[in-house]
Amino acid sequence: MDLSSLILSPRLWFFIILFAVSSVILLTVVWFERKAAARVQMRVGPLHVSPRLGGYLQLLADAFKFIISEPIVPRGAHRILFVWGPPIFVTLAFGASLLLPLTPDLRLIKDPALLPYGLVFSLVILLLVSISVVIIGWSVNNKFAYIGAAREALLVAAYELPLILSFLAMALLYGTLNPLEIVNKQTALTGALLNPLAFLVFIIVAAMATARFPFEIADYEGDVATGPYSDYGGVFLVLSFAGGTYYATFSYSLLATILFLGGWALPGYAPGPWPHDIIGHLILAAWVLAKTTALMLFYAFLRAAMPVLRLDHTLVLGWRGLLALGVAAVAWSAALRALGVAP
Repeated sequence: MDLSSLILSPRLWFFIILFAVSSVILLTVVWFERKAAARVQMRVGPLHVSPRLGGYLQLLADAFKFIISEPIVPRGAHRILFVWGPPIFVTLAFGASLLLPLTPDLRLIKDPALLPYGLVFSLVILLLVSISVVIIGWSVNNKFAYIGAAREALLVAAYELPLILSFLAMALLYGTLNPLEIVNKQTALTGALLNPLAFLVFIIVAAMATARFPFEIADYEGDVATGPYSDYGGVFLVLSFAGGTYYATFSYSLLATILFLGGWALPGYAPGPWPHDIIGHLILAAWVLAKTTALMLFYAFLRAAMPVLRLDHTLVLGWRGLLALGVAAVAWSAALRALGVAP
């Protein structure tokens, strides 16, 4: 491959855009989350770092402070899992988004026949993210971490099946697992309008899986310090509690955008072939990432507006409410397909 082909490779552009833009999105979401919570609580929030930007760069200062801190492995902790747990966590959280396309051409999976597997594996990796959180908590020799890990395991058991049912409902509705075909079938009506039950289940489950309010139960500071992340500091804390949870939210939001919000579909707009119309493809990528950001800002705002649910109430919600809604969503998709009104 010559240099020009390498520079114009859509996979290279995909990786650069996803890595760079997702970092900016995470910076913006965390800043918004802090500012919104501060506003509701009549505080100022981030300010002193980059005051002219409203404290927008405070997260970078905080991350730098943690990264240069001495990494400490507590006595009695499982050293291997303690050290490798956070990198695995953030790799899985971000890796799930790498299997999803940004536009029909900007994608990491080159072979179109493999795209359905990418969608399924993205979901599987997201489910493994929560398992890595349990492992992180188990590796710490700390009772708060054990309690947090146990809570996370209970939550996984409660939301895993509804999440799969929500995904299955949309696969049944579209009749395919190819994300390109899924987005093409949402040009008239988005998946959220075609099957609002599946969309509702997915939104709630994503909040549970990423410890967004009101489901910040496993790592709620008022009960169990930071739960599985207790005794983590320095770069370990940046990778897990700060990085992994927000990258997981990003991946869930990107998957929801493709399944329910029309992905990159812009009515009446179709870019030319790559690489002759790079700007057109960047517009589509910006459109899908704008929807992803909107979902993440919604989750961030919940911190300022919602209390924390009790663990038992959340488990009842998962095993009774969400499970029943998930089954109803599958039935709704099956009915639409049987009646011939599915896209």
